[in-house]
Amino acid sequence: MILIGAVSIYLDRKRKAEIESALTRLAREHGLDIRKMKGKSHDYELSAKNGKLLIKTVTVPANSSLTINSRNTWCLRYGGSAYHGGYRNMKYLKNLIPFLEAKHDDASKIILVYPSTNKIQRYLNESEIAIVNLGEKVYDYRVITFAELENRFRDLL
Repeated sequence: MILIGAVSIYLDRKRKAEIESALTRLAREHGLDIRKMKGKSHDYELSAKNGKLLIKTVTVPANSSLTINSRNTWCLRYGGSAYHGGYRNMKYLKNLIPFLEAKHDDASKIILVYPSTNKIQRYLNESEIAIVNLGEKVYDYRVITFAELENRFRDLL
């Protein structure tokens, strides 16, 4: 049991270091200032003279899918297979709600999915679902995976 806890702590620290390193490098390349936030609804703030990017990170299993049910309701499905009978497990990502509900007129809100997911989809209405393209604006925020962050960072600016 102690070993599982130690591995979990190690992986969490490794994940945070990897995200922070990538964001710091991208901020430097694009002339942005980066601040790690504590006690806020977002985890990182990248700022320049012409605006800010507020970034909230969410960790998901690689074998998963995300569904945006409404503006502030996200559902994570994981385990099993996307192709053979679907995912076995489901949970709502309640930790995103404060960030999703926050009003930031002077900043762009970004949700960074770590490390990646099979698909991100959203409900258009009660019966229609659409696949979300990475970097596409959904409500008042954009969604990007860590795996695609470097390739699509310019789209977020």
